[in-house]
Order: sequence, then structure tokens, then C-alpha cells
Amino acid sequence: MAETALDTVPCAREIFRELDSADQTPVVYLIRGRSQTGKSTLLAEIRSRLRANGIPLQDDNMQQTHAQHTTAPRVATDAATHSALIIDNAHTLGRLDLEYLCATIESGRRTVIVATQPRPHDPRLRILADTAARRGRVVDLRPLGVADMAPFARELGMMVPRPIAQHIHRQTAGIRGGVVAALQAACSARLDAGIGIVDTAVVAWARALLDDLEPDLLETLVVATTGTGLDSSELTEILDVDQSAAQDLIDRARASALVTDADLLLEPAVGPLRTLLGDRRFVAVQRRLLGARMNAGLLRDHTALQLAESGVRDPRLAEFLVAAATKAGRDAVRYYAAAASSGADPDLIALRWAEAAARTGDGETAMRLAEPMLAHPGSTGADLATAVRICAAVLTRRGLVGRAAQLYSWLGTHRVGPDWAVGATVLSLAGDATGAAELSTSATQWPPTEANAHARLIATALADSLSGRRNSTAPAVSALVQAAHADAGVDRFLPCTAASIGTLLSLGSGEPSRAADTLRRATASGLRCHQLEVLSAWTAMLGGDERAAAATVAALDHDTLDIRDRLLAHGVAIGLARRSGDHTALTRAWQVAYPLFDDVQADLLSVLPIGELWLAGIRLRDAGRVMPLVDAMSALLRRLGEPPAWANALHWYGVQAAIARERPDELLPHAHALKAAAEAGDRHAAVLADAGRTWVLVLRGQVAAAPVHAAVTALTEIGMIWDGARLASEAALAAPDSATATALLKLARTVRAAARPQEPQVRPTPMAARAGADATPAPAGQATTAILSDREHEVAELVLLGLTYREIGARLYISAKTVEHHVARIRRRIGARSRSELLSMLRAMGHGSLLV
Repeated sequence: MAETALDTVPCAREIFRELDSADQTPVVYLIRGRSQTGKSTLLAEIRSRLRANGIPLQDDNMQQTHAQHTTAPRVATDAATHSALIIDNAHTLGRLDLEYLCATIESGRRTVIVATQPRPHDPRLRILADTAARRGRVVDLRPLGVADMAPFARELGMMVPRPIAQHIHRQTAGIRGGVVAALQAACSARLDAGIGIVDTAVVAWARALLDDLEPDLLETLVVATTGTGLDSSELTEILDVDQSAAQDLIDRARASALVTDADLLLEPAVGPLRTLLGDRRFVAVQRRLLGARMNAGLLRDHTALQLAESGVRDPRLAEFLVAAATKAGRDAVRYYAAAASSGADPDLIALRWAEAAARTGDGETAMRLAEPMLAHPGSTGADLATAVRICAAVLTRRGLVGRAAQLYSWLGTHRVGPDWAVGATVLSLAGDATGAAELSTSATQWPPTEANAHARLIATALADSLSGRRNSTAPAVSALVQAAHADAGVDRFLPCTAASIGTLLSLGSGEPSRAADTLRRATASGLRCHQLEVLSAWTAMLGGDERAAAATVAALDHDTLDIRDRLLAHGVAIGLARRSGDHTALTRAWQVAYPLFDDVQADLLSVLPIGELWLAGIRLRDAGRVMPLVDAMSALLRRLGEPPAWANALHWYGVQAAIARERPDELLPHAHALKAAAEAGDRHAAVLADAGRTWVLVLRGQVAAAPVHAAVTALTEIGMIWDGARLASEAALAAPDSATATALLKLARTVRAAARPQEPQVRPTPMAARAGADATPAPAGQATTAILSDREHEVAELVLLGLTYREIGARLYISAKTVEHHVARIRRRIGARSRSELLSMLRAMGHGSLLV
């Protein structure tokens, strides 16, 4: 190892300074450290320094030196006075050698440098350490820390990426010998093979060290695989040795390079150790460890888990793991699996194991364990109800609520037990109100425990939202918001949370602020799941803040989402692309989403994404892919009697679909449904019906500012910001006079601006203004904050609509030449160098979304 590599060795430079001092004063150092921590490397450098200073070295066999000392003390002393004594591996010396060494240090006439492993149970080495501490210094060499990895690699002339260096430290615990082996392997490998080649090198390093260890020490290392500490009393029982031998084994194990400060064997050494000892002997030691821990009442959860996963089979261990799984949280699946491998009856733990798997998002394991229990001859009523709940919850989150409903129909009222509320919720979501009502008849038979009360609150609120009674939506939302507080504390795996139903009901019924409140309360109560992120994106989008929605969607990992939530995520992505008018983005989002259409079924919680997908399909002339879902949703709502709380949203999408397809006949059924709900007293339906009627008049060219303004204001009040702004812009394009068109375009911009968070605006500097057309194009971040006049805003909107200068001039009652001047000024202000760049930058600034 190069000299510079000693920079990471503590006190190395201080030792060198003392050895190089001009007065040649004898120094004493005892250097302690585990194997491969750099002791020998430091001694080699010390020898070089002393030779360079002309000091003779004495590091021969200590027995010979001691004999010379005892037979001719005067001659030996005279010769020794001018030499330095260098001893490596002092822990291997015998009693007489150590006595001579202590006497030499006590004399104070010679430089003595001694390296040894720490052996705290060896009284002779304790005496040596005390003597060295009185006459000189004791230096303890520690493993490298994470922060030392990069400097150490540089000192060796190597360099690896930070993640690789951190991985090397985790694998070697910072032991220099292992770090060097890993660094050499990493530097000689391709970049894409870094981790794998490091692991291989560390395993080979560990195996080489194990080959040199004594058999009794290997069994001690088996105990260290659990990382629960090495205790001499315990080792006497496990290895059948006396107390002194056990203490010596502990000292030797801790002094090795393979055991960490926490008495844990390095993970790369476990496999080679097992291979070296053989499975039978390895597991036999661990079985004796299990017995010792259980007899002493000291078995801990993690130790039991490791023993079971290592292959120890024992009924007591299985029972212990099953009990530990109940309080293991997200690790419960691992505990149940370990319990099964150690001998627990799989049938007895299947449902608890399945529930734990479902709660961690492993639906495959949950179904594999729970579904066989439905046909198991020994399944009781309670077990059947639990198995149905788990399977139905997994299916519902996969978007297969129809299959989940079939399970509860099969279970029936007489076997559903206290899970009646869960069953009623599933049946309601699937459109079977009658079946839900039948299950609810057993509600009075069960005590109102906390878990039952939560499920009851959800089922009752959902039933109220389907009743169609006047003003029933607000109480239902309020109940669901209340239930959302308890979502995080429910210990049963349910088909859906109160937060999800409450959020989607609020959004579909025109209350995005209540949706946001539901999400805030659920998050504040401790609920953490990816579904909340998807729902927050929907809330932001329907509330008019597409930028926040886009940021949330971009951060989603679709692989971690349930299939139902994936459908919701695709709905947001497509909705955002449709609102931005970006046809390319819409096409990409559609192509990613449509393979999912065949994997899900329509249910109440998918009204919004199906509606967005419907409009996108029409825009892309590919609506046939999504029409089966649209038809299924329409049929479901008809079975439920067109409850306004859920049906209004789909009918509004239907109105938009008919307008986009230019099919007035397809608009009538949806308009009639909204009108009927409005006449029954539903305000949300009344707003949508009036907006739809106004929209049709606009398309016919019958534009009046007051009705349009009223419809836009009403849409904005129920959270339909984008729809209101789009209606205003459509009306502006069809307005018969310039004043009306200008007022309506201003209304559209005002509505959109009110929904978006305010950002600091940067005005062009005087120098930039003087630069004119020769100015350097503004960076994208500045372009988004450039200020346009009201007239330039109007021109920008119409340019993005694809109108010619002449057509824009006709709309705004100005000449085509004037329009051209406005466009040129817009290009200069935002720094666009071409027409395509102009269009792209205007869309990025938020223009054009009013006209899509």
C-alpha cells in the first residue's frame, strides 16, 4: 500500500513526526486493530522510516531475543540501547515473550512499536496495553467510515462512483482489506457491472479469510450471523466449551475482519461460511442457539426471523414467529413466510398472511393464500367472510368490482357477519343497490366496534349518495370526510378507503374544495398511499391548477399503483393533454392508457377517468376502444336510478362528447337527464344543464354576453374552471361584435388566471426593449413570465386556434397587417425564433387551452 494510503490511518503522521524528530528520543506505540485494518502496512512504513534514519531494527523471534537477554543481560542491553524493537501480531506471543516486551517498554531506553489484535479477555495483553499507555501511546485502528471511502480510493490511485463506494462500505463494513479487494474489482470492471463484480470480489475475499480460521471459530461465526451479540455464557452452552475458551473465541471473532462492531457477521461471508461448514452443521449450531435463547427467554423477533430463514425448523420457533407477525407492520408477510418455513400449518395462518400481503400491495400473494380458503372444507363462517373480504378488496383495487360483488352475492346475508358494510360498499360500487340493501339488513346484529363503525359509515354514506334524495350529497360527503380521519387506523384490508370515495364523490358532484379537504384530513391522520397522490392530481386538474396536476402525475410510478389507481392516473394524464391542446401528448397518453381498458370494469369510482377517456377517444377518432366502458358505466348508473351525485359528471361528459362529434341527437339524452335532476332540486345538475343549453346556443351562433357570463360563473363556482373558460372562449369566437368578443375573451382569461397560482412576473429591461428584434431569445423560464397586452393575449389565443391573419383580423375588427404586427411583437417579447417555436412557447405559457 502506498504511503499516501496511510492518510486515513489515525495518528500515522504524528507517529512519523516523532520517529523523524532530531533528538532521537525513544518512543513507545501499541497499535491495536482487527485483522486487515492496516497494522502491518503501518509497521512496514515505520520500519522504512527508522532505517532511513539509521536506526537498527530488532524484530526477530522474541524467544531468541529473550534467551539472549537472560543469558547475557549486559551485552544485550548495550546492543539494544541503540535499536528499535518492532513486533507484529503480539497477540500470538507466549508468556515469556510478553514479559520481556513489557520489561523493555518499562526500561524507557528503546523505541518500541507493537501491533496486536484487541483481545480484552486476555490478561497478558491487558498488562501490555497498560504498560504501553504509561510509557507511550495506544492507538486503535478503526475501519473506514463512509466519508473515508473516496479519499482512501484516491490515495490508492483509484476512483469509483459514489453509489459504488457506498455499496462497498456496506458490504465490507470499511475493513481496509475488503475495501481494497472491492475497489480493485470495481476499477477493472465495466461500469454496468460495478455492483455485481464488487459483490463477487468481497465474497471471494471473505472466503479466503474463512479458509484460514480454526473450526471452533467458524462455529462462533455462525452465532454472529444473527447479529444479536456474542455472550460467553451462551457460547458455553451452544459450543460445549468452558468459560475461558468461550471468551477466547469471542475475542478472536471480534478481532477478525468479518465481524462488525455490532457482533454481526458480514453478509457476504454468510454464504461461504455455510458452504465451508455444510448445511447440517451450520443449522445445528443455529438450532442450539435457538434453544439457548428460548430457554433464557431472550429470543428476539429479528433473531427468530433469521433463524427460520436460515433453515431452522422448530414448532416453538414457528409459534414465536406467528405471534411476532401480528406486531411486525409491513414486515408481517416476511414473518408469516418464515413461520411457514419453520413448520407452522399454512392453513392456520393463510388468512392472516394474506391480509398482511394485501396491505403491502402484494395482491398476487393475497389471492393465492385467501382464494383456496373459499373452497376449504374446514373454513368456518368467519373464515369465509374474511377470505371473501380479502379477495373482494384485491379485485376491487384491480378494477374488477363486478367479480368482487359476485363474491359477496355468493356469501350471502347469513354468512357475511360483521363484514356486511364492506359487502354493501362493494355491491353499491358495482351498481347492485338491491344486494347492498339486503346485506345491510343484518347491521343491527353486530356491535358498533371501531372497525365496524368505520365500514358502516362508508357504506351508509355511499347508500345516501345513491338515494337520489334532494340535498343528500352534502351529508354523504361530510360522513366520508369524517370516516377519512380513521382510514389510517383501520387494521383490516378494505376494498377502498373513505378518502377515495369522498374525494371522487366531491369532484364528481362539483365540490373540488371538499375533495381537497378530504385529502388533507386523510393525510393529516397518517394515511400514506400512492392513491392519495393520484387523487390530489385529479383535484388539482379539476380545480384549474393543471401545472400542479402535471407535476404530481409526472412523479407517479405506475408500477406501484393498483390497476384502479392506474386507470385514474391515465385519466389525469389524458385530461391534462386534452386541456393543453397538445395533440402529440394526447396521442402518447392515449396509447399508453388503452391497453388497460380490457383489464378493468366500470364502477362508481371510475366515472371521471372513463369520461376523460371518452372525450380523448373522440378527439383522436378512436372512441371505439373505450365505448364498452362508457356503455357499461351508463348501464350501471341506469341500474342505480341515475343518482345525480354520480351520474351528473358522466352526463356532462356526454354533452361534451356530443358537441365534439357534432351530433345534437346524442346530446339530448344527457341533457334530459340533467334537466330531470335539476327539476328534482339538484343544483349541480341545474348548473350543468344551463351550461349545456348555453353551449348549444353558442354553437348555433346565438351569443349573448349575459347568459354566457352567468353560465361561466356558475361552472366556475362548482369547480369546473377549464370548462367555464372554454365556454367563454368559444362564445368569444362566435360573438357577433368586437366588444362582446373582447369581453368574453377577457372573462376566459380571468377565470383561468384566478385558478392558477400566482407567479412573479419579469418585465423586460429597458436594454432588452431597445434591442428589439436583435435581442437574444429569452430563456424558457423567462418566456413563461413575459407580459403580453390584452390585445396580444387575444391574438395569441386565435393564432393557436390556427386562424389566418385575415381571419383573426375579421374576428377582432382589425386589419390583417395589424395582426401581423401584433404577432411580430409577441415573438420578440417571448424570444421565439420561428412560428413553430412561437406556438410551442405560447402553449407552455398557458395560452390556447381555452380553445381546445
